[in-house]
Amino acid sequence: MTNKAVIGLQWGDEGKGKIVDFLSEDFDLVTRYQGGNNAGHTVIVEDVTYKLNLIPSGVIRGKFCFLGQGIVLDPEHFMNEFKKISEKINNPQIFLSSNIPLILHYHKQLDKINESILSGESKIGTTAKGIGPAYQDKVGRKSVKLYELENHEYLKDKLYTIKKFYDPILIAFDEKPIDIDETIIILSNFFQEIKNLIVDNNFIKQNFMKKKILFEGAQGALLDLDHGSYPFVTSSNTISSNIVIGSGLQVNYETLGIFKAYATRVGNGPFPSELFDSVGDYIAEKGVEFGTVTKRKRRCGWLDLVSLKYSCEINRVKELCITKVDVLNDLKEIKVCKSYEGKSFNEINFSNSNFLDTCNLVESDYEIFPSWGNLENNDYQNLPENLKNYISYIENYLDIPIKIISLGPERNQTIIK
Repeated sequence: MTNKAVIGLQWGDEGKGKIVDFLSEDFDLVTRYQGGNNAGHTVIVEDVTYKLNLIPSGVIRGKFCFLGQGIVLDPEHFMNEFKKISEKINNPQIFLSSNIPLILHYHKQLDKINESILSGESKIGTTAKGIGPAYQDKVGRKSVKLYELENHEYLKDKLYTIKKFYDPILIAFDEKPIDIDETIIILSNFFQEIKNLIVDNNFIKQNFMKKKILFEGAQGALLDLDHGSYPFVTSSNTISSNIVIGSGLQVNYETLGIFKAYATRVGNGPFPSELFDSVGDYIAEKGVEFGTVTKRKRRCGWLDLVSLKYSCEINRVKELCITKVDVLNDLKEIKVCKSYEGKSFNEINFSNSNFLDTCNLVESDYEIFPSWGNLENNDYQNLPENLKNYISYIENYLDIPIKIISLGPERNQTIIK
């Protein structure tokens, strides 16, 4: 079996956590390679609900889990999450790359400031978890990394330099300046609690390079920093080509792309197939479309095959998984966006700021399917013909097979086609 990457193809929240849990039984290591605790995975197994933000959902099956250097880590949040999962999973096997940059309190203050200076539709809709400023520090070579926590004197000197850089900004926006002593105490206590989890990349390579690895993406391809709907994106590269960089593992893999039977988005930014009527409200309620992290109601719309095709191409997707099919069961008709303004596009041009904002979808931009009713079995051959026709249309449009169909939140509500 080859290594596999599970990548969200929309604006996140596609159900990656459940599918990673479902697939991880056949893998030795599950690796997270980007993002922070602004991502959220909810997995339900035998009526037990697991909510994860940083730790890969392979932990539920007792798999080895690795958080690579491409993530940013909030010490307080990680400890809370680790302790909660330890209450449900006996001795979770979690490794942290020694090269991980940390999210500290001043990153959250800066995140708040960054969002406050924007207004109206210009606001990104950030989770204000400090993820963006932490990545800015990584690029600016100002990060505090896990491997630095053991050297107090070096750490103190580094924080003093950071304080000189950021205090004028914090004070100008009525935020408290950086408290070096308090920060060192917090980081020292954190290091004592997690020092046994920290490994360098060579440890992972030596122990897992010849074994089966499953890579878990966070957010979605359309939120990629370079390939998504900029500036309404996340602060990391979510697409599969970042796996080698973010994990430090130079291995081959095949990409499984995940998408919902409809589309959702949190925060501002273009959304051509968005619904502003009772159908959109129904999908939000039936699909429980509220952010795992933010608790905000997600914007809902019809499945957009134009953007989905773009996501498949930039992620080199070999096979697909469709989730939350059951949410659409009771609708009289189901629509799929097949073009923008009556035109098909080979590539979404995010470099043109007006490209998606000026897309006024008309009736001819949609393919309409009749309802498929309730889904009462877990066998593809016995699925309603209307649903199979819907799936076939998507496969033909994308020219990629749909191999996994998720009919609900439980692990056993999954069909392998």
